[in-house]
Amino acid sequence: MKKLAALTIALTMSTAYAAEHFAGIEFHSSVPKEQIDALKVDLTYLYRTPTTKTYPTFSSMSGLTAVNGASMHNWLLNRVKYIVGETYELTDENIVTKRFHSFPKTPLPPGFESAAGSEEVTTVMSNIGAAVYIIGKKENMLFGLKLDNSNVYAKSPRAGILQVGRGLFLEKFAINKELLSNANSISRLGTLFHEARHSDGSGTHTGFVHATCPEGHGYAGYAACEKANNGPYSLGAASEIQMLENCTTCSTKDKSVLSVRAADSMARVVDADLATQIHRLKKAIATADELIKAYEDLATKYPDKVHLIEAEMNKVKNKRTEFQARLTILEKVKPSISPLDPKPEGDYKEISLKDSVKTMERSLKK
Repeated sequence: MKKLAALTIALTMSTAYAAEHFAGIEFHSSVPKEQIDALKVDLTYLYRTPTTKTYPTFSSMSGLTAVNGASMHNWLLNRVKYIVGETYELTDENIVTKRFHSFPKTPLPPGFESAAGSEEVTTVMSNIGAAVYIIGKKENMLFGLKLDNSNVYAKSPRAGILQVGRGLFLEKFAINKELLSNANSISRLGTLFHEARHSDGSGTHTGFVHATCPEGHGYAGYAACEKANNGPYSLGAASEIQMLENCTTCSTKDKSVLSVRAADSMARVVDADLATQIHRLKKAIATADELIKAYEDLATKYPDKVHLIEAEMNKVKNKRTEFQARLTILEKVKPSISPLDPKPEGDYKEISLKDSVKTMERSLKK
């Protein structure tokens, strides 16, 4: 199962807790009670928050024509069905298989086994259901996971099994010091929407697998970018902005922090080739500037050879002018990034808005 582990995170042993259901989501016994309680607060906030403003980008990315708490909860529930704790281990004991399953005859996502830089970053959450589906399709064997007393098979990226990472409840990632504040709920819900997008897609973009950030990007070398403008980072950020625009209890500081984080996520959308070219040109210009400065210093030290030094310096200046002209053109070019069809492949059942509302109302009455 090394390939499966490459798409997820390393885990350690811990104490088990009782399983619990809320809002249509099954919380595995490996999720600590305080984390379940916080996520229940988050889902309740999402469902009950009145929507007076609609962020068009979120509406477009999610495909929701009517954006409100109930519809956003329904959108999540169609993509998130199980949440396991950080201590849940992807070992042979927890993995089940079935032969003779018929997978869609579509290509696999390129480079989906890559987890560049993952050992140096803190995992906030991961969609292990989509990973299990992709690996099963590659091996042509239906894989599933033992979740307490049931076996859940990944017949689609919509298996909807998320795993809490170490970063989801870390204090340094919190918006403010109140764990259950609306601002922190919005942050955690944004993560859920991000991971929910990984439950979408087909063929080469099944699971909307992250791309490695190109040279010159702030996360260069890490699998923390995407090549579509409706991927997990974009949709997660758009969901946060949608909720933020309707948050009446978020402070000015809360809004600023959440807005900066959303902007950072939006910046994960890149055209790798274009970004690399721009970075290399900027580096070339910086190198030219250093050489020009060095020639100027030499001209001061050796006035008798100034004409020779200036001749060489002019060659560098001409090159710098050429680099700058190319850079100016490239920076005006919009990356050829377009949205990908989120319709998932495989076997899955759509949950109606009516049914998800009934499920949520039953949870709230308990």
